[in-house]
Formats: sequence, C-alpha cells, structure tokens
Amino acid sequence: MGGTISMDATTQKQQTMTEFMLPGKARRVWQIILAALLSLMILGMVYEFSRPQQEPVRMSTELSGDTYCYLDVALVSSWLLQVTGDENYTLYEAMDPDGNWFILNLDDETIATLGAQADAYISYYTEYVDNQADFPLPDAVRLTGMTHYLDPDDAKEIATIFDNTTASDITAFYGANYFNEGASDQYAGAMLYLVFGVLFGIFLLVLVLQGNAQRKNYRKSEDRLYALGVLDDAEAEFSSPESVRFAKSKLVLSKRFVFSGDSGYVLPYEDIGWTYLRTQRSYGIAVGKQIMAGLVNGKTVSLANRAVTDAVLTAAAQAIYAANPNCLIGYSFDNIKLYNQRVKEYKLNHPN
Repeated sequence: MGGTISMDATTQKQQTMTEFMLPGKARRVWQIILAALLSLMILGMVYEFSRPQQEPVRMSTELSGDTYCYLDVALVSSWLLQVTGDENYTLYEAMDPDGNWFILNLDDETIATLGAQADAYISYYTEYVDNQADFPLPDAVRLTGMTHYLDPDDAKEIATIFDNTTASDITAFYGANYFNEGASDQYAGAMLYLVFGVLFGIFLLVLVLQGNAQRKNYRKSEDRLYALGVLDDAEAEFSSPESVRFAKSKLVLSKRFVFSGDSGYVLPYEDIGWTYLRTQRSYGIAVGKQIMAGLVNGKTVSLANRAVTDAVLTAAAQAIYAANPNCLIGYSFDNIKLYNQRVKEYKLNHPN
C-alpha cells in the first residue's frame, strides 16, 4: 500500500459536505424506477386475480400439456402409483361416462369425496367383469385441473402393475399426460407479476435502507464531530482545495478527516485503528474491492465501495498514516491480532 498519491479529481462544482453525504441522483432515479415497476406489478397482479377464469375444456388424451380442462369421473381406482410420504402425488386411473380412461393426480382430500366412484370401480371389475357394458355407472363428479406430461419413469412404474405391459402401452392407452386435479391456470400470470414484484420490491428496499443508513451514519458523524468541537474544521477541510477528491469512489481525504460519501461517515483519522483492502469474490473471481476501516472502538466501516484503484487505496493509506502513525495498514494475521488487542484496551479505558 505504498507509493505516491494520485487522484482522479474533477472540475465539477464544489459540493457542500451535506450535499456530498446525501444519496446520489442515480440512486434516487433508480428508486423512482423501481417504485414505478413495483406499482405496475401490483396492478398487474390485481388484474390477474380479478379477471374471469378461463373456461375449461373437456379432458382427452390428445390435449397438450398445461391445458386447463375438466374431467367427469365415473370410476376411479384405489391408486396406481403412490409416492411414500407425499399425499399430493398419488396417481389414479379414472373413467369418464363415455368409457375413456385417464390418469389422475389426486390428493387425499379429493379422493375421499369419490367414494361412490371408487366402490363402483371395484364392482366394475368383479361383479360385471364379463358384461361391463351393462354396469350401472354412478353419477359422475366433475373435477377441473391442468394436464401435465406423464413422466416416463412413472409410466414404467405403472406398467409393472399390469401383466405384460410396457410404458408405451400405458401412454398409448391413457395418453401421454395426466390430469392434475385442483391445479388452475387462473393465477399463472399473477404468479409472474408476484415474482417480479417481490424482486423489484427487494431491490427498492435495499436502496431505501442503504440511503437511510447513509443519512443515519452522517448524523452520527456530525454529532461526534460537534462533541469533539471540530465540526466547523471538518466542513472547512472538506471545501479546501488541498483535499484529495475521488469522485467515482465518493471519497474525500483532507488533512485530518476522511469523508465517505457511500457510507455517510466523516471520520477523524485518529478514530481509525486499522485500514485494509477487502476483495469481494464470486466463484474465486474478484468482482469488487472495498477500502475498510476498523475503528478504535471495534466497529468496522466501509470507506469506499466503488472504483477502488491502487491510486485510491494508496492515497487513503498515506493520508490516514500521515495523521495517525499508530494506524495499522494492510490485511494480515498479525494486524488482526494487534487490532483486536487494541480494541480490548480501548473498551477497558472507555467503558461507556
């Protein structure tokens, strides 16, 4: 962290310290955009929930997947394929009044309402096994739901229940899809609006919380500087042409203070006990750098989160060290131990 100080100072109109510490225009614009998008998602979701539900079509073996349909159930088996421990994934076979057979996915609550159709199924294959055309079908129960493609593994499992039957025989007889009772297409669009609404809401909340934290940190900094009797000095040094400014990093380094526009902190250099570079990585790849400061009271704050170059890092280290030679510079195991020891000593000497 050695070397000469270099800066990317600009010739923009000089800001006051208060203006510098406020959230930037870009953040406010993004808050407006996200708020507008969130409002649109809420309106879209309300519309989707309130619009008339699409009329179902009659279930057949030729329907494509995800088609909203109805099925009149005259006969239903006890079960065909049951996944242990999952009451919402049990496959049954069912016949409609016209003699068409289908596979259904029913939960325990629904199958309990089909007792007459289940009893009739047993009679259909026992008492009328030789003359099924004369079997008196019970009143059919209409179920609505969505079609879903039958998993090939499920077809293989079902085939093992019957003698000399293959998975191809199952899909040829029942069709390549099953009937998922209770599922509906009414809320498909609403769910998309909900998902995007949650995402936009989270991003908006993050920006709002960051802005509030920035303002709160600045108020705390002002109170501390006022208590120390150096608030006017800090404001004067912020506006001084001798202060080093890094516009992209929102960082100002004066003779005695560091001004962090990202975090909202104004810190006298003597408050900093340790400064170091933190590298953020994703899957081992560096995606960002931060200049961190460990304060003498043990609190860790960020001095710069954006555009942290070697020039910015060097300038910060030199400015802090010049005013506070006791400050630890760089991330190392020895510095961690020494910093923690100094924090303990500070807290013992400053119990409040």
